[in-house]
Amino acid sequence: MKLFAKRTAALAVGFSLLSAVASYGAHPAGYWSYLQAFQQAQQSGDKNAMVSTGEALLNYYSGLPMDTDTAGVRYNVYYNNYSIYEGMGKMQQAKEALQGVIDTGTYLNFTDAVIMAKERIRKIDPKAEVYTVSSNPAPYYGAKNEPKSGTLYGRCYTEEAESSLFDYSIISFYVELGSGHNSAQDYAWKIDEFDNGSRAILINLNFPSEGGTVSQVNSGSLDGEINETLSYLATLKGPVFLRIGGEMNVWTNKTTPADFKTAYARIANMARSKAPNTALVFSPSYASPWGEDIESFFPDASLVDWVGASLYMNKYQSANNLASAGDANDMYFGLGQYADAVKNLEHVSDIAVKYNKPIIVTESGSGYASSSGGEDLSAFAANRLTEFYGTINMVYPQVKAILHFDNNMGGFMYSLNGNTTVKSAYDKATADNPALVKSFGEIAPSFVKLNGASGLTGNITLKAYCDVPNQSVTVTYSVDGAEKGSSSAMPFGVNIDTTSLSAGEHTLQVLFKASNGYSVTKTYSMVKDASGAVSFTQK
Repeated sequence: MKLFAKRTAALAVGFSLLSAVASYGAHPAGYWSYLQAFQQAQQSGDKNAMVSTGEALLNYYSGLPMDTDTAGVRYNVYYNNYSIYEGMGKMQQAKEALQGVIDTGTYLNFTDAVIMAKERIRKIDPKAEVYTVSSNPAPYYGAKNEPKSGTLYGRCYTEEAESSLFDYSIISFYVELGSGHNSAQDYAWKIDEFDNGSRAILINLNFPSEGGTVSQVNSGSLDGEINETLSYLATLKGPVFLRIGGEMNVWTNKTTPADFKTAYARIANMARSKAPNTALVFSPSYASPWGEDIESFFPDASLVDWVGASLYMNKYQSANNLASAGDANDMYFGLGQYADAVKNLEHVSDIAVKYNKPIIVTESGSGYASSSGGEDLSAFAANRLTEFYGTINMVYPQVKAILHFDNNMGGFMYSLNGNTTVKSAYDKATADNPALVKSFGEIAPSFVKLNGASGLTGNITLKAYCDVPNQSVTVTYSVDGAEKGSSSAMPFGVNIDTTSLSAGEHTLQVLFKASNGYSVTKTYSMVKDASGAVSFTQK
């Protein structure tokens, strides 16, 4: 069976951030010495002096009302100093400076700077948190075909990997709508092999002409093809998912949000009638073009069972040009040092939380090579997959299904069978995640935040998340001052044997430390009762 190429629009940042604004004629007496000191620090390149003089300048202006002059001075300090704070590992001060860019930039109508700062606050936040494995079930939303326990995982169908796909709990297939009468029924001979009742099937109903296909759907000219697909899906025994017009937010042949929502609703309403067993999936790309909003495409929530995402962690934006397009571009689109799955999913997660929906990662991967040759990206890709499968349903327990895009399309190579380094990393990372299940209905533990966890006994597994862009991070665990383990690889796992601990209260300290100086310690009261059960409360 042919697997059709997914559509990915070229994303790029094209903007100019202003780092110097405003005339200085309307300021109160005494301002000049503060401003001159900051300017001299800038000219000398003395970062420590820029921080100290910048803070003094901001303190001087703190009691003044906002106008063009005061906003301009404040903006200059915030914009020039946020990256200095980042370099010092002072991430909270960096976020506060970026918030200052947002506040003053909004006043000054510096739209691009505000967009940059809002996204950078997300991307630089370390989000340091400790988790444990629990027998308690993950959050359950009551969505159609939602497992009450565990996270489904699998790959898209390819002939090369066919024999191994029977080991997974979900498999995806691609159908190109309007491409010469192509429906899921045409692939029944293959889909039926995997439809055993305990394995989920995801049908990616692609819009090959993108905005053009939207127009065809809305005209009714594709109703026959759509109904043929839906009639077949209604016959499947296992859980069925239908992704309607995926990645609509990054199409090259654009459509309007209103027209897409009309097309989505037309297909969704047909599915509700023809294939009521089918869960409907709204699934954008994890990032939209500069300044655009994913949620503008979100249809009527009653027609969405799951929120999905194409979630990639690539080093470079273009497979034809293995080079960074610049720090602002990499940051905004989650590339290179910012290619962290947890942060890349955040915008989609916000939508899922808002509408109380589970999440399905409909496509994922990290390109380990370019079809045009060049840099070997195997180590980068292996690391990203390790982090992805180690953290995504730990940080986001509402992630109930994950699919790997197991093919070489769009210029990057993602096929697991084509790279032993990446395949080994994938196999180990999926095996190490106890919440991943191999069949629908399988009982599995879940991840919970350590704060408030209780009823844990024996050898307790602790894991953590912490991402500081372009920095190595080490997490060290200590009980009553004695080190119990340390890890420098996400998800920073350690096992703590509580059987030898006396009953009563103990102290667990978890130190997060990055190579740029970022450091935070989380302290927990660790109480063991007479039965041996342990509970944790963050101090």
